[in-house]
Amino acid sequence: MLKQIYDYFMSRRAKKNVHRNATLIGRNHLLNPHARVGLSAGAKKENVVLEDSCWLFGVISVQSEGKVIMHKHSKIGGGSIIMCVNKVEIGAYTAIGNNTTICDNNNHPVNPVFRKQMRLSSGDSEMRLWKHSTNSPIIIGENCWIGSNVRICKGVSIGDNAVVAANSVVTKDVPENSIVAGNPAKVVKTDIQDIPAPTSSPEFNAFLQNSIK
Repeated sequence: MLKQIYDYFMSRRAKKNVHRNATLIGRNHLLNPHARVGLSAGAKKENVVLEDSCWLFGVISVQSEGKVIMHKHSKIGGGSIIMCVNKVEIGAYTAIGNNTTICDNNNHPVNPVFRKQMRLSSGDSEMRLWKHSTNSPIIIGENCWIGSNVRICKGVSIGDNAVVAANSVVTKDVPENSIVAGNPAKVVKTDIQDIPAPTSSPEFNAFLQNSIK
């Protein structure tokens, strides 16, 4: 009973937070109790766009002029976080697993003098803003599958239908219709569009039959 009450209030809190800090387009958005959108350093709710039927179970954090776009039917899993000061775009039908990090910046400059002064500054110093670090857009295509515990680094583009295996660190572009794995992630399989679909699902089989008609 206590858990149900807790989940109820956490769900209300998540819904209020996301509606306040993001622009929701369409309907059927699914938010779990731990979903959050954080805006700082001048970022506005227009900087975060969730299209129709998006599932947000993780956290989106945007600073300054950064922009995050989740296209229709995309998903961010629980414990996952997007850290954006430039741009992160997630294609339609793409699913991102749990505890994955997508970061379009280095968090801080690499210059030693700057870093030392940053450590001596207050916790709310503007020196700590991501805009001072090297940053570059991340573009994830349509119908991709991003596994759990993945890290996707700045400047990466992931092609349509690609799969990123769990625990991978993606530092370079991923071709469409491929599977990548490892640290750093490398292509381990290509042309996955030619792999036959399973025939064990009655629902999928019915879909195929109806699509032929």
